[in-house]
Amino acid sequence: MSGRHLLVLSGATASGKTGAAMALARLLPLEIVSADSMQVYRGMDIGTAKPTPAEQRDVPHHLIDVADPDEPYSAGRFVDDAVEAIRNIRPRRRFPFLVGGTGLYLRALIRGLDPLPSDPRIRENLREQWEKDGGEALYERLRRVDPETAAKVRPADRIRVLRALEILKSTGAPASSRRTTWKGGSERYRVLFIALRTDRETLNRRIEERVDGMIRQGLVEEVRNLLSRGYGPELRSMGALGYRHVLKHLLGGISLEQAIQELKRDTRRYAKRQMTWLRAERDVQWIEGDSAHAVLAEMSKKFLF
Repeated sequence: MSGRHLLVLSGATASGKTGAAMALARLLPLEIVSADSMQVYRGMDIGTAKPTPAEQRDVPHHLIDVADPDEPYSAGRFVDDAVEAIRNIRPRRRFPFLVGGTGLYLRALIRGLDPLPSDPRIRENLREQWEKDGGEALYERLRRVDPETAAKVRPADRIRVLRALEILKSTGAPASSRRTTWKGGSERYRVLFIALRTDRETLNRRIEERVDGMIRQGLVEEVRNLLSRGYGPELRSMGALGYRHVLKHLLGGISLEQAIQELKRDTRRYAKRQMTWLRAERDVQWIEGDSAHAVLAEMSKKFLF
């Protein structure tokens, strides 16, 4: 059994990652390492679509419920925690199975952290401009100030366009003058990176069903409970999908129906950004949603054994 094999499964939210991962982990000697920036938080279960207690008993999971909602959790901490989890899995003669949709976490673990500085305030301001003015305007700005970087990214690649502009605003120098591309150091693991692809109509329907299911399961009550425990809207964790929408209902006076519709809209946008990031990644093996379980099993067996 190789010490460097790392199986990775990603895809947009509601693409079926959890179901596919659970099916595979029941078939092969795998332990799941979550790469989800929100599932790390205790007490935030419904809005993060966290695996159920029964699922976590059935298949060992790591990096779920490792921080309180007011506790900072960064990509750097994730890498440290994930490396430790993987190191502990191997002596049990099992394979680590990295599952999640947080692109920054996946990339940081596989290829290393981005070495250039970041500024959350600048990044948030740029994100708001993207939402307001659209990506074309910001890409045109990047093309004017850093044509070398712009030539290497697609106009729709929100993550890379905003990151390049953030570097420029943070340092006063274009990203191309500091590095040509983010390749990181030597990769830690021998990776098979698989992503689920679902047609837009099916994915949008699943997102609708997921949001409706979260409301039925008690997302509003979950947010009320977090507020009662002192976790306020100023926290980064409470600004996540679902939580900020319910907070607008509970504290901002909008109707629950409006909050639900905004959550569905923003989840669709988030899924689109995830797919944009995945399409830009190298060495991703795509699997169509309808055949995911069988193909995933076949590819994983060839890779691991």
